[in-house]
Amino acid sequence: MSAIERMSAKDLQTIRECLDAAVRGPFFPDWEFHTLMGFTREQIAAIVEAWPSFSEPDDLDDAVNNVLNTLLGYPHGCESRWHEYSSATPQQIARVLARWRGEDYLDRTAKGTFDRFRRRPRHHASNVSTGNLA
Repeated sequence: MSAIERMSAKDLQTIRECLDAAVRGPFFPDWEFHTLMGFTREQIAAIVEAWPSFSEPDDLDDAVNNVLNTLLGYPHGCESRWHEYSSATPQQIARVLARWRGEDYLDRTAKGTFDRFRRRPRHHASNVSTGNLA
């Protein structure tokens, strides 16, 4: 069963809100976005537009993993604005991320956050970068 097949309708809504928050919200500076996510802001925006369908399951998996993980672990200092972008609490997002990853528990320490990052090779040419969406 794929990660997206494990998600409830509420989980899918939460993930979309998180992806959109990463793109439109104040959480990540432009100069650091690609370094943090492994994707550009425009690539994540393309995933939001196609959500929950997307032609590259590996890119989708990595993007969801990295966005939720970074929202939970990056010291963005915007916690007071979170409710403007998501109906879910950080605890609920952590549970969604654990389900997405097929895990029962999510290590919320700095080490756990770092260990969850998935880095795509720079030469990785995918449909995310070409805009070829399903």
